[in-house]
Amino acid sequence: MKYLHILVVIISLLAAGSVSAADGPTDYSIGVGDVLHITVFQHNEMSGDFQVAEDGSISYPLLGVVEARGRTVSEFSDWLETALEKDYFVDVQLSVDVKEYHSRPVTVLGEVVRPGTYYLNRKTTLVDLIADAGGLSASAGPQIEVRRPAADAGGEARVLSFSTGKVMSGEEGHSFEIKTGDVVSVSAKQLFFITGEVRSPGQYEIARGMTLMQAISKAGGKSKFASQSVEIHRDIKGEKKILEFDVHDIRKGKMKDPSIAAGDVIIVKRRFF
Repeated sequence: MKYLHILVVIISLLAAGSVSAADGPTDYSIGVGDVLHITVFQHNEMSGDFQVAEDGSISYPLLGVVEARGRTVSEFSDWLETALEKDYFVDVQLSVDVKEYHSRPVTVLGEVVRPGTYYLNRKTTLVDLIADAGGLSASAGPQIEVRRPAADAGGEARVLSFSTGKVMSGEEGHSFEIKTGDVVSVSAKQLFFITGEVRSPGQYEIARGMTLMQAISKAGGKSKFASQSVEIHRDIKGEKKILEFDVHDIRKGKMKDPSIAAGDVIIVKRRFF
């Protein structure tokens, strides 16, 4: 008869909408700052929202101050049922859900659709977290960094790097689990602009280690009216600098082929006949 009674209660809860498939995972470990929603069937005075205090406890009717931190949702629910049935009620039926997650923050910065602070409520991989942040923005660059705080006060933070392309293709990051305190940063595209006597002037993304000659090639090469003289207009510590190079000397090895930096404006000059 007791099991039949429990079955009837569960059916009643489902019909009333008190149990939802969208409820948080029962294996989530409760932490400081989380808001728990506790529902006790047929006892509204025992139901409500309860925030976990700094000491890891909640103040609950009849039971007073009880420890919640470190217990999973399922464990805490079972413990409450047992405690209430011991001295106060018979066959208590209750549910515990995490209404607001605040105890396991992570930060997403850079080129995602919705950068900001997120709270872990499940096992979350790097790919999962980027999806939670709305995915990559159109300006996302080639690298994703995860900065992980030190395990103890005397240790050093770890920085792990991932290729954006490989993360999004599933080659990397699909099994890398995000931990509390991680800071994920998605780099922006590194761009340069090239104009003047090249076949396809415009804005291009910088490949790793790209040089001036490679940048000119990226733009289709020099036009038939191009001179050997090329300028790179570069912002150096807030000051505009014009760097001059001779393509002929670079080809002959008389001048080093310079690296291209983000924001460079390359001007291939016209020759005079």
